Amino acid sequence: MTLFHFPTAYFIAGVLFLAMPSALWLLLRQTPSRGLSLWCSGGLVFGLGLMLLGSRGVLSEWMTHGLANGLLFSGAALWILALRRKLGRSMPVMGLVVFNLLFWLVYELFNSWWVNTTWRFLWSSSIVAGMLFWVAGLARELGLRRKSFSAQVVALVYMALGMLLSFRAISVLLGLTQPGALNADVLSMFVITMGVLTSVVGNIGFLGIVMERVTRKSLAIAQAQARQEEASRLLQQISQLERQRSLGQIAASLGHELSQPLTNLHLIIDRMAMAKEYQDGRSLPDDLQALQRNTQKATDILHRIRNFIRAKDIQFEQVELGQVIADVNDLIHDLSFNESVQIQVELPKEKAWVMGDAVQLSQILLNVLRNAIQATQGQQDRRIQITIRQEKTSHVLEVVDNGPGMTPDVLAQIATPFFSTKPDGLGVGLSIAKSIAQQHRGSLQIDNHPDGGVRVCLQLPALVQQRAL
Repeated sequence: MTLFHFPTAYFIAGVLFLAMPSALWLLLRQTPSRGLSLWCSGGLVFGLGLMLLGSRGVLSEWMTHGLANGLLFSGAALWILALRRKLGRSMPVMGLVVFNLLFWLVYELFNSWWVNTTWRFLWSSSIVAGMLFWVAGLARELGLRRKSFSAQVVALVYMALGMLLSFRAISVLLGLTQPGALNADVLSMFVITMGVLTSVVGNIGFLGIVMERVTRKSLAIAQAQARQEEASRLLQQISQLERQRSLGQIAASLGHELSQPLTNLHLIIDRMAMAKEYQDGRSLPDDLQALQRNTQKATDILHRIRNFIRAKDIQFEQVELGQVIADVNDLIHDLSFNESVQIQVELPKEKAWVMGDAVQLSQILLNVLRNAIQATQGQQDRRIQITIRQEKTSHVLEVVDNGPGMTPDVLAQIATPFFSTKPDGLGVGLSIAKSIAQQHRGSLQIDNHPDGGVRVCLQLPALVQQRAL
Protein backbone atom coordinates (compact mmCIF):
# COMPACT_ATOMS: atom_id res chain seq x y z
CA MET A 1 0.00 0.00 0.00
CA THR A 2 1.40 3.37 -0.96
CA LEU A 3 0.85 6.69 0.77
CA PHE A 4 0.52 8.36 -2.67
CA HIS A 5 -2.94 7.45 -3.98
CA PHE A 6 -2.77 8.23 -7.71
CA PRO A 7 -6.50 8.45 -8.51
CA THR A 8 -6.96 10.91 -5.64
CA ALA A 9 -3.88 12.88 -6.73
CA TYR A 10 -5.25 13.19 -10.28
CA PHE A 11 -8.62 14.21 -8.92
CA ILE A 12 -7.05 16.89 -6.68
CA ALA A 13 -4.96 18.19 -9.59
CA GLY A 14 -8.14 18.38 -11.68
CA VAL A 15 -9.96 20.29 -8.93
CA LEU A 16 -7.08 22.77 -8.77
CA PHE A 17 -7.18 23.21 -12.57
CA LEU A 18 -10.89 23.98 -12.18
CA ALA A 19 -10.51 26.28 -9.17
CA MET A 20 -7.56 28.40 -10.29
CA PRO A 21 -9.02 29.55 -13.65
CA SER A 22 -12.36 30.22 -11.96
CA ALA A 23 -10.65 32.40 -9.37
CA LEU A 24 -8.68 34.12 -12.13
CA TRP A 25 -11.87 34.75 -14.08
CA LEU A 26 -13.59 36.29 -11.05
CA LEU A 27 -10.52 38.37 -10.19
CA LEU A 28 -10.28 39.90 -13.67
CA ARG A 29 -14.00 40.21 -14.42
CA GLN A 30 -13.61 44.01 -14.56
CA THR A 31 -11.09 43.68 -17.41
CA PRO A 32 -12.53 40.90 -19.60
CA SER A 33 -10.82 39.85 -22.82
CA ARG A 34 -11.03 37.07 -25.38
CA GLY A 35 -7.59 35.82 -24.41
CA LEU A 36 -8.58 35.59 -20.73
CA SER A 37 -11.76 33.70 -21.59
CA LEU A 38 -9.86 31.20 -23.74
CA TRP A 39 -7.18 30.66 -21.09
CA CYS A 40 -9.64 30.10 -18.26
CA SER A 41 -11.79 27.83 -20.43
CA GLY A 42 -8.68 25.79 -21.25
CA GLY A 43 -7.94 25.35 -17.55
CA LEU A 44 -11.51 24.25 -16.83
CA VAL A 45 -11.51 21.72 -19.68
CA PHE A 46 -8.03 20.40 -18.79
CA GLY A 47 -9.03 20.09 -15.12
CA LEU A 48 -12.17 18.15 -16.02
CA GLY A 49 -10.01 15.76 -18.06
CA LEU A 50 -7.71 15.15 -15.07
CA MET A 51 -10.69 14.52 -12.80
CA LEU A 52 -12.01 11.91 -15.26
CA LEU A 53 -8.55 10.27 -15.34
CA GLY A 54 -8.64 10.03 -11.57
CA SER A 55 -12.09 8.43 -11.75
CA ARG A 56 -10.96 5.30 -13.58
CA GLY A 57 -12.58 2.28 -12.02
CA VAL A 58 -15.48 4.42 -10.81
CA LEU A 59 -16.92 5.88 -14.02
CA SER A 60 -17.36 4.15 -17.39
CA GLU A 61 -14.28 3.45 -19.50
CA TRP A 62 -15.23 5.71 -22.44
CA MET A 63 -15.42 8.67 -20.04
CA THR A 64 -12.16 7.99 -18.21
CA HIS A 65 -10.17 7.13 -21.34
CA GLY A 66 -11.37 8.61 -24.64
CA LEU A 67 -13.29 11.58 -23.23
CA ALA A 68 -10.68 12.31 -20.55
CA ASN A 69 -7.79 12.43 -23.04
CA GLY A 70 -9.88 14.42 -25.53
CA LEU A 71 -10.52 17.02 -22.82
CA LEU A 72 -6.81 17.19 -21.99
CA PHE A 73 -6.06 17.86 -25.67
CA SER A 74 -8.87 20.43 -25.93
CA GLY A 75 -7.73 22.27 -22.80
CA ALA A 76 -4.19 22.58 -24.14
CA ALA A 77 -5.62 23.75 -27.50
CA LEU A 78 -7.56 26.53 -25.75
CA TRP A 79 -4.36 27.64 -23.97
CA ILE A 80 -2.66 27.80 -27.36
CA LEU A 81 -5.47 29.92 -28.80
CA ALA A 82 -5.30 32.26 -25.79
CA LEU A 83 -1.55 32.85 -26.17
CA ARG A 84 -1.77 33.24 -29.94
CA ARG A 85 -4.39 35.92 -29.39
CA LYS A 86 -2.08 37.67 -26.94
CA LEU A 87 0.58 37.58 -29.64
CA GLY A 88 -1.85 39.02 -32.19
CA ARG A 89 -1.80 35.93 -34.41
CA SER A 90 -4.56 34.15 -36.31
CA MET A 91 -6.69 31.60 -34.50
CA PRO A 92 -6.40 28.16 -36.18
CA VAL A 93 -9.66 26.95 -34.62
CA MET A 94 -10.70 24.57 -37.40
CA GLY A 95 -7.23 23.07 -37.61
CA LEU A 96 -7.21 22.31 -33.90
CA VAL A 97 -10.73 20.87 -34.06
CA VAL A 98 -9.73 18.53 -36.91
CA PHE A 99 -6.53 17.56 -35.08
CA ASN A 100 -8.51 16.92 -31.89
CA LEU A 101 -10.89 14.64 -33.78
CA LEU A 102 -7.91 12.80 -35.32
CA PHE A 103 -6.30 12.47 -31.88
CA TRP A 104 -9.47 10.95 -30.44
CA LEU A 105 -9.94 8.53 -33.37
CA VAL A 106 -6.37 7.19 -33.12
CA TYR A 107 -6.73 6.90 -29.34
CA GLU A 108 -9.96 4.91 -29.74
CA LEU A 109 -8.23 2.74 -32.35
CA PHE A 110 -5.68 1.63 -29.75
CA ASN A 111 -8.29 1.54 -26.96
CA SER A 112 -11.26 -0.26 -28.50
CA TRP A 113 -10.43 -1.85 -31.85
CA TRP A 114 -6.73 -2.67 -31.93
CA VAL A 115 -6.26 -2.89 -28.18
CA ASN A 116 -2.69 -1.94 -27.29
CA THR A 117 -2.23 -0.16 -23.98
CA THR A 118 1.38 0.74 -24.72
CA TRP A 119 0.68 2.52 -28.01
CA ARG A 120 -2.45 4.07 -26.54
CA PHE A 121 -0.41 5.56 -23.70
CA LEU A 122 2.46 6.63 -25.98
CA TRP A 123 0.03 8.30 -28.38
CA SER A 124 -1.85 10.29 -25.72
CA SER A 125 1.25 11.20 -23.72
CA SER A 126 3.30 12.35 -26.72
CA ILE A 127 0.47 14.43 -28.21
CA VAL A 128 -0.42 16.13 -24.92
CA ALA A 129 3.29 16.71 -24.22
CA GLY A 130 3.66 18.28 -27.68
CA MET A 131 0.70 20.56 -26.98
CA LEU A 132 2.29 21.63 -23.68
CA PHE A 133 5.58 22.35 -25.49
CA TRP A 134 3.58 24.50 -27.92
CA VAL A 135 2.04 26.41 -25.00
CA ALA A 136 5.50 26.87 -23.45
CA GLY A 137 6.95 28.13 -26.74
CA LEU A 138 4.17 30.69 -27.21
CA ALA A 139 4.51 31.88 -23.61
CA ARG A 140 8.28 32.25 -24.02
CA GLU A 141 7.81 34.25 -27.23
CA LEU A 142 5.26 36.46 -25.46
CA GLY A 143 7.71 36.98 -22.61
CA LEU A 144 10.51 38.00 -24.97
CA ARG A 145 8.30 40.31 -27.00
CA ARG A 146 6.75 42.08 -24.01
CA LYS A 147 9.70 41.59 -21.67
CA SER A 148 7.27 39.85 -19.33
CA PHE A 149 8.67 37.88 -16.41
CA SER A 150 5.23 36.35 -15.79
CA ALA A 151 5.11 34.91 -19.31
CA GLN A 152 8.57 33.41 -18.84
CA VAL A 153 7.36 31.71 -15.64
CA VAL A 154 4.34 30.28 -17.50
CA ALA A 155 6.68 29.00 -20.22
CA LEU A 156 8.93 27.35 -17.61
CA VAL A 157 6.20 25.39 -15.77
CA TYR A 158 4.51 24.17 -18.96
CA MET A 159 7.86 23.19 -20.43
CA ALA A 160 8.67 21.23 -17.28
CA LEU A 161 5.32 19.40 -17.35
CA GLY A 162 5.76 18.60 -21.06
CA MET A 163 9.27 17.24 -20.43
CA LEU A 164 8.07 15.00 -17.59
CA LEU A 165 5.33 13.57 -19.81
CA SER A 166 7.95 12.99 -22.52
CA PHE A 167 10.32 11.20 -20.10
CA ARG A 168 7.40 9.09 -18.90
CA ALA A 169 6.56 8.11 -22.50
CA ILE A 170 10.22 7.32 -23.27
CA SER A 171 10.50 5.14 -20.17
CA VAL A 172 7.42 3.19 -21.27
CA LEU A 173 8.83 2.85 -24.79
CA LEU A 174 12.10 1.49 -23.35
CA GLY A 175 10.21 -0.92 -21.10
CA LEU A 176 11.44 0.73 -17.91
CA THR A 177 7.92 1.40 -16.57
CA GLN A 178 4.43 0.18 -17.27
CA PRO A 179 2.00 2.22 -19.38
CA GLY A 180 -1.02 3.84 -17.77
CA ALA A 181 -1.78 7.20 -16.20
CA LEU A 182 -2.44 5.60 -12.80
CA ASN A 183 0.66 3.43 -12.84
CA ALA A 184 2.46 3.82 -9.50
CA ASP A 185 6.04 4.88 -10.24
CA VAL A 186 8.33 7.77 -9.47
CA LEU A 187 7.89 9.52 -12.83
CA SER A 188 4.08 9.39 -12.52
CA MET A 189 4.42 10.92 -9.07
CA PHE A 190 6.55 13.75 -10.52
CA VAL A 191 4.05 14.25 -13.36
CA ILE A 192 1.13 14.67 -10.95
CA THR A 193 3.14 16.94 -8.65
CA MET A 194 4.22 19.07 -11.60
CA GLY A 195 0.62 19.15 -12.80
CA VAL A 196 -0.50 20.60 -9.45
CA LEU A 197 2.33 23.14 -9.56
CA THR A 198 1.43 24.06 -13.15
CA SER A 199 -2.22 24.66 -12.24
CA VAL A 200 -1.20 27.13 -9.53
CA VAL A 201 1.86 28.82 -11.01
CA GLY A 202 0.52 28.82 -14.59
CA ASN A 203 -2.67 30.68 -13.68
CA ILE A 204 -0.86 33.11 -11.38
CA GLY A 205 1.60 33.71 -14.20
CA PHE A 206 -1.23 34.41 -16.65
CA LEU A 207 -2.67 36.82 -14.09
CA GLY A 208 0.71 38.54 -14.13
CA ILE A 209 0.63 38.72 -17.94
CA VAL A 210 -2.77 40.41 -17.87
CA MET A 211 -1.81 42.80 -15.07
CA GLU A 212 1.45 43.72 -16.80
CA ARG A 213 -0.52 44.53 -19.94
CA VAL A 214 -3.07 46.59 -17.98
CA THR A 215 -0.23 48.41 -16.23
CA ARG A 216 1.55 49.13 -19.51
CA LYS A 217 -1.70 50.34 -21.05
CA SER A 218 -2.42 52.61 -18.08
CA LEU A 219 1.15 53.91 -18.21
CA ALA A 220 0.86 54.57 -21.95
CA ILE A 221 -2.41 56.46 -21.39
CA ALA A 222 -0.81 58.49 -18.59
CA GLN A 223 2.20 59.27 -20.78
CA ALA A 224 -0.06 60.28 -23.68
CA GLN A 225 -2.03 62.57 -21.38
CA ALA A 226 1.19 64.05 -20.04
CA ARG A 227 2.46 64.64 -23.58
CA GLN A 228 -0.87 66.20 -24.53
CA GLU A 229 -0.84 68.46 -21.48
CA GLU A 230 2.78 69.40 -22.16
CA ALA A 231 1.97 70.06 -25.82
CA SER A 232 -0.97 72.23 -24.77
CA ARG A 233 1.23 74.14 -22.34
CA LEU A 234 3.93 74.64 -24.97
CA LEU A 235 1.31 75.70 -27.50
CA GLN A 236 0.11 78.39 -25.11
CA GLN A 237 3.67 79.59 -24.56
CA ILE A 238 4.45 79.63 -28.30
CA SER A 239 1.10 81.27 -28.95
CA GLN A 240 1.92 84.05 -26.50
CA LEU A 241 5.38 84.54 -28.02
CA GLU A 242 3.83 84.71 -31.48
CA ARG A 243 1.39 87.38 -30.28
CA GLN A 244 4.29 89.37 -28.83
CA ARG A 245 6.21 88.92 -32.08
CA SER A 246 3.20 90.05 -34.09
CA LEU A 247 2.83 93.20 -32.04
CA GLY A 248 6.57 93.73 -32.21
CA GLN A 249 6.35 93.79 -36.00
CA ILE A 250 3.62 96.46 -35.92
CA ALA A 251 5.14 98.32 -32.97
CA ALA A 252 5.88 101.39 -35.11
CA SER A 253 2.26 101.59 -36.19
CA LEU A 254 1.05 101.16 -32.61
CA GLY A 255 3.46 103.84 -31.48
CA HIS A 256 2.09 106.21 -34.11
CA GLU A 257 -1.47 105.37 -33.10
CA LEU A 258 -0.69 106.07 -29.44
CA SER A 259 1.14 109.28 -30.33
CA GLN A 260 -2.06 110.82 -31.66
CA PRO A 261 -4.09 110.88 -28.41
CA LEU A 262 -0.97 111.66 -26.36
CA THR A 263 -0.10 114.62 -28.63
CA ASN A 264 -3.69 115.81 -28.38
CA LEU A 265 -3.47 115.61 -24.59
CA HIS A 266 -0.30 117.72 -24.65
CA LEU A 267 -1.90 120.35 -26.93
CA ILE A 268 -5.08 120.51 -24.85
CA ILE A 269 -3.11 121.03 -21.66
CA ASP A 270 -1.04 123.78 -23.33
CA ARG A 271 -4.22 125.41 -24.58
CA MET A 272 -5.77 125.27 -21.13
CA ALA A 273 -2.66 126.92 -19.66
CA MET A 274 -2.74 129.67 -22.29
CA ALA A 275 -6.46 130.15 -21.79
CA LYS A 276 -5.92 130.65 -18.09
CA GLU A 277 -3.09 133.12 -18.77
CA TYR A 278 -4.86 135.17 -21.43
CA GLN A 279 -8.46 134.49 -20.41
CA ASP A 280 -9.56 133.97 -24.03
CA GLY A 281 -13.01 132.97 -22.84
CA ARG A 282 -12.80 129.30 -23.99
CA SER A 283 -15.09 126.96 -22.05
CA LEU A 284 -13.24 124.83 -19.51
CA PRO A 285 -15.75 121.97 -19.70
CA ASP A 286 -15.00 121.53 -23.44
CA ASP A 287 -11.30 121.16 -22.73
CA LEU A 288 -11.95 118.71 -19.90
CA GLN A 289 -14.14 116.56 -22.17
CA ALA A 290 -11.42 116.58 -24.82
CA LEU A 291 -8.88 115.53 -22.19
CA GLN A 292 -11.13 112.71 -21.03
CA ARG A 293 -11.84 111.51 -24.57
CA ASN A 294 -8.19 111.34 -25.63
CA THR A 295 -7.09 109.82 -22.32
CA GLN A 296 -9.71 107.11 -22.73
CA LYS A 297 -8.56 106.46 -26.29
CA ALA A 298 -4.94 105.97 -25.19
CA THR A 299 -6.11 103.78 -22.29
CA ASP A 300 -8.19 101.60 -24.63
CA ILE A 301 -5.24 101.10 -26.96
CA LEU A 302 -2.94 100.10 -24.11
CA HIS A 303 -5.63 97.82 -22.67
CA ARG A 304 -6.02 95.98 -25.98
CA ILE A 305 -2.25 95.56 -26.28
CA ARG A 306 -1.92 94.28 -22.71
CA ASN A 307 -4.75 91.78 -23.11
CA PHE A 308 -3.31 90.55 -26.37
CA ILE A 309 0.22 89.83 -25.17
CA ARG A 310 -0.24 88.83 -21.54
CA ALA A 311 0.05 85.15 -20.58
CA LYS A 312 -3.14 83.65 -19.22
CA ASP A 313 -5.07 80.43 -19.22
CA ILE A 314 -7.54 79.90 -22.03
CA GLN A 315 -10.97 81.04 -20.85
CA PHE A 316 -13.92 79.94 -22.93
CA GLU A 317 -16.87 82.31 -22.82
CA GLN A 318 -19.46 83.76 -25.17
CA VAL A 319 -17.64 85.74 -27.86
CA GLU A 320 -19.19 87.80 -30.67
CA LEU A 321 -17.16 87.47 -33.86
CA GLY A 322 -18.06 90.97 -35.01
CA GLN A 323 -16.45 92.39 -31.87
CA VAL A 324 -13.34 90.28 -32.49
CA ILE A 325 -13.09 91.80 -35.97
CA ALA A 326 -13.53 95.32 -34.55
CA ASP A 327 -10.83 94.81 -31.88
CA VAL A 328 -8.30 93.39 -34.35
CA ASN A 329 -9.16 96.10 -36.88
CA ASP A 330 -8.32 98.72 -34.23
CA LEU A 331 -4.98 97.04 -33.54
CA ILE A 332 -4.02 96.81 -37.19
CA HIS A 333 -5.71 100.01 -38.42
CA ASP A 334 -2.59 102.15 -38.63
CA LEU A 335 -0.61 99.38 -40.36
CA SER A 336 -3.29 98.93 -43.02
CA PHE A 337 -3.56 102.73 -43.45
CA ASN A 338 0.19 103.13 -43.93
CA GLU A 339 0.20 100.21 -46.39
CA SER A 340 -2.75 101.73 -48.29
CA VAL A 341 -4.78 98.55 -47.83
CA GLN A 342 -8.54 98.92 -47.70
CA ILE A 343 -10.17 96.49 -45.24
CA GLN A 344 -13.85 95.97 -45.99
CA VAL A 345 -16.02 94.31 -43.34
CA GLU A 346 -19.41 92.78 -44.08
CA LEU A 347 -21.33 91.58 -41.02
CA PRO A 348 -24.66 89.74 -40.88
CA LYS A 349 -27.76 91.31 -39.37
CA GLU A 350 -27.73 88.84 -36.48
CA LYS A 351 -24.66 88.80 -34.26
CA ALA A 352 -22.47 85.71 -34.57
CA TRP A 353 -21.92 84.24 -31.10
CA VAL A 354 -19.48 81.41 -30.42
CA MET A 355 -17.86 79.85 -27.36
CA GLY A 356 -14.18 80.62 -27.20
CA ASP A 357 -11.31 82.70 -25.93
CA ALA A 358 -11.48 86.21 -27.37
CA VAL A 359 -7.71 86.77 -27.26
CA GLN A 360 -6.97 83.45 -28.99
CA LEU A 361 -9.53 84.13 -31.70
CA SER A 362 -8.10 87.63 -32.12
CA GLN A 363 -4.68 86.07 -32.61
CA ILE A 364 -6.02 83.96 -35.51
CA LEU A 365 -7.53 86.99 -37.24
CA LEU A 366 -4.51 89.23 -36.62
CA ASN A 367 -2.17 86.64 -38.12
CA VAL A 368 -4.43 86.14 -41.14
CA LEU A 369 -4.77 89.90 -41.74
CA ARG A 370 -1.02 90.49 -41.47
CA ASN A 371 -0.44 87.77 -44.07
CA ALA A 372 -3.18 89.22 -46.28
CA ILE A 373 -1.67 92.73 -46.11
CA GLN A 374 1.71 91.33 -47.19
CA ALA A 375 0.06 89.25 -49.92
CA THR A 376 -1.47 92.34 -51.55
CA GLN A 377 1.89 94.04 -52.07
CA GLY A 378 2.36 94.93 -55.72
CA GLN A 379 -1.36 95.25 -56.41
CA GLN A 380 -2.57 98.62 -57.66
CA ASP A 381 -5.74 98.54 -55.58
CA ARG A 382 -5.00 96.64 -52.37
CA ARG A 383 -8.14 95.23 -50.72
CA ILE A 384 -9.06 92.72 -48.03
CA GLN A 385 -12.65 91.52 -47.61
CA ILE A 386 -13.84 90.19 -44.22
CA THR A 387 -17.26 88.54 -44.04
CA ILE A 388 -19.21 86.43 -41.55
CA ARG A 389 -21.83 83.92 -42.68
CA GLN A 390 -23.70 81.07 -41.05
CA GLU A 391 -23.61 77.52 -42.39
CA LYS A 392 -26.01 75.13 -40.62
CA THR A 393 -24.68 74.97 -37.05
CA SER A 394 -21.48 76.93 -37.65
CA HIS A 395 -20.30 80.50 -38.17
CA VAL A 396 -17.69 81.06 -40.86
CA LEU A 397 -15.37 84.06 -40.69
CA GLU A 398 -13.89 84.50 -44.17
CA VAL A 399 -10.92 86.68 -45.13
CA VAL A 400 -10.15 87.16 -48.83
CA ASP A 401 -7.32 89.28 -50.25
CA ASN A 402 -6.80 90.38 -53.85
CA GLY A 403 -3.20 89.22 -54.03
CA PRO A 404 -1.78 86.77 -56.63
CA GLY A 405 -2.77 83.66 -54.64
CA MET A 406 -0.54 80.70 -53.83
CA THR A 407 1.19 78.14 -56.01
CA PRO A 408 0.16 74.47 -55.59
CA ASP A 409 3.44 73.68 -53.80
CA VAL A 410 2.95 76.47 -51.26
CA LEU A 411 -0.74 75.62 -50.83
CA ALA A 412 0.17 72.00 -50.03
CA GLN A 413 2.51 73.06 -47.20
CA ILE A 414 0.79 76.13 -45.85
CA ALA A 415 -0.03 76.07 -42.11
CA THR A 416 2.48 73.26 -41.49
CA PRO A 417 4.91 74.01 -38.64
CA PHE A 418 8.06 75.98 -39.60
CA PHE A 419 7.07 76.46 -43.24
CA SER A 420 7.17 80.07 -44.38
CA THR A 421 7.41 81.93 -47.69
CA LYS A 422 8.88 85.00 -45.98
CA PRO A 423 12.66 85.36 -45.58
CA ASP A 424 12.27 86.40 -41.93
CA GLY A 425 9.26 84.19 -41.18
CA LEU A 426 9.29 81.56 -38.44
CA GLY A 427 6.54 79.46 -40.02
CA VAL A 428 4.53 79.08 -36.81
CA GLY A 429 1.80 81.73 -37.15
CA LEU A 430 -0.70 79.84 -39.28
CA SER A 431 0.20 76.56 -37.59
CA ILE A 432 -0.70 78.07 -34.21
CA ALA A 433 -3.86 79.58 -35.71
CA LYS A 434 -4.91 76.16 -36.98
CA SER A 435 -4.26 74.57 -33.57
CA ILE A 436 -6.28 77.29 -31.82
CA ALA A 437 -9.18 76.68 -34.23
CA GLN A 438 -9.08 72.95 -33.43
CA GLN A 439 -9.05 73.71 -29.69
CA HIS A 440 -12.26 75.65 -30.30
CA ARG A 441 -13.78 72.56 -32.02
CA GLY A 442 -13.49 74.36 -35.34
CA SER A 443 -11.24 74.42 -38.38
CA LEU A 444 -9.07 76.79 -40.40
CA GLN A 445 -9.14 76.23 -44.17
CA ILE A 446 -6.80 78.02 -46.59
CA ASP A 447 -7.16 77.95 -50.36
CA ASN A 448 -7.14 80.15 -53.46
CA HIS A 449 -10.32 82.13 -54.10
CA PRO A 450 -11.94 81.46 -57.50
CA ASP A 451 -11.78 85.20 -58.29
CA GLY A 452 -8.12 85.44 -57.29
CA GLY A 453 -6.24 85.92 -54.08
CA VAL A 454 -6.10 83.75 -50.97
CA ARG A 455 -9.19 82.78 -48.99
CA VAL A 456 -8.98 81.84 -45.30
CA CYS A 457 -12.09 80.43 -43.62
CA LEU A 458 -12.34 80.10 -39.84
CA GLN A 459 -15.27 77.82 -39.02
CA LEU A 460 -16.53 77.68 -35.42
CA PRO A 461 -19.58 76.02 -33.82
CA ALA A 462 -22.40 78.54 -33.38
CA LEU A 463 -24.07 78.97 -30.02
CA VAL A 464 -27.62 77.67 -29.88
CA GLN A 465 -28.76 80.83 -28.11
CA GLN A 466 -26.95 83.74 -29.65
CA ARG A 467 -27.39 86.24 -26.85
CA ALA A 468 -24.86 88.08 -24.77
CA LEU A 469 -24.73 87.60 -21.04
